Amino acid sequence: MSDADREKRRDINMKKEIIDIKNKKGLADFLRQPTIKIAEFLTGFLTSNLNDYKLSTGHLVQAVLKGNLFTQLEREINKYIEDGKIKENYFSTNLNQQTLYELLKFIDTDVPDKERFKAIKSIFFFSVSVESNEKDEVLAYEFLQTAKKLSSTEILILKANFEIVLGKFPADLDKEILRNAQSKRSVWKMIMAKQMGYGELHDIITKYETNLESLGLISPRCADARFSDDFEPTKKYRLTEMGYKFCEFMMKYD
Repeated sequence: MSDADREKRRDINMKKEIIDIKNKKGLADFLRQPTIKIAEFLTGFLTSNLNDYKLSTGHLVQAVLKGNLFTQLEREINKYIEDGKIKENYFSTNLNQQTLYELLKFIDTDVPDKERFKAIKSIFFFSVSVESNEKDEVLAYEFLQTAKKLSSTEILILKANFEIVLGKFPADLDKEILRNAQSKRSVWKMIMAKQMGYGELHDIITKYETNLESLGLISPRCADARFSDDFEPTKKYRLTEMGYKFCEFMMKYD
């Protein structure tokens, strides 16, 4: 058999697989395969001559990602129930039903990356934990809406700030610098960049300040242009009280 014939046969077989995957049962079976098998299939698909089918590749990859996230969420819910960490009847209250619905809708619509997925999962698990109360359920629903408006980098900035509040920073960090980080933007950005592993790239933090401020998660900068390096002092290195509580929710089950 010639190379051309082999390639033609491969494309015919792959076309049959694509048609099968597109039906509901076929897609479910496809998603249950090991990741390496899925990757091998996608690689073969992209290098094939099935140009008319390649427009659906993005949807296929998206389905794989969604399937993996939904499967991971299901496993974690079951594990936390078995470990006694979340309520067996977690779905009984209207707020928790709505929070789970928002979480599932978010995954289905946005296919969040790792940091955003961890954040929204943790917020959900916090609301249904055996230690939660009605107030926590209300906050969780609110915080999930907030988390959907954050980028991965913004989540990492909040985590870095939260870690410093908890005392998780290099032992050689100057105490005077830490004090200044509670009111000076330039110092706060310097510390955040280092804590996140960005070194001297402070401007990366600047890019995300406005959104974090508008969501009420970090203290706003001074409105007077003469004091542009200042922000309203906090005891939590620029995290507001709401920002601190938000971090508790998004990192509890990180």
